[in-house]
Amino acid sequence: MRAILIVCAVNLGGFGLSGCGFEPLYAERNAPGPSTLFTTIQIQQPNNSPDNDTNRAVYSALSKTLRPEGKPAYRLDIWAEENKTGALMDNNSREARTRFTLRVRYSLYDIAKGVVVTNGTASASTSFNVDISEHANLIAVESAQSRTANAVSEKIVLKLANWHKTQVQ
Repeated sequence: MRAILIVCAVNLGGFGLSGCGFEPLYAERNAPGPSTLFTTIQIQQPNNSPDNDTNRAVYSALSKTLRPEGKPAYRLDIWAEENKTGALMDNNSREARTRFTLRVRYSLYDIAKGVVVTNGTASASTSFNVDISEHANLIAVESAQSRTANAVSEKIVLKLANWHKTQVQ
């Protein structure tokens, strides 16, 4: 009896949401969806300077979703800035925890028109324990870069999809 009530409650909840106007980002539409936009964006590759690891991490994370097919219509330029600050000190006045913040500015450039069509920023932060071992600290920083780059790239992709949605309506 309880199972039947739960099933009924879930179904009634679904009926309530159907009239609210919610539409999934990747829903099938008559107009082209964001996946068509994602195949027309070329990501500007970061240069190979040694201090550019964060830009490369963001580029790598974005390239998992934005895969141009054929001649690109847009170019995405990204500029990453990272900040590491001590967040916690231990009893010996050593840094025990570090907060890693990544802020990425981006611009979507229409190649044919020669103008920037949208731009913005996305940021993410994480923290990691600081160890006595320098090797462990390097691995922790790389992991923090990777986690924040993935989070920021998801935010950028969502912002680009939202911009595209306003353009096709």
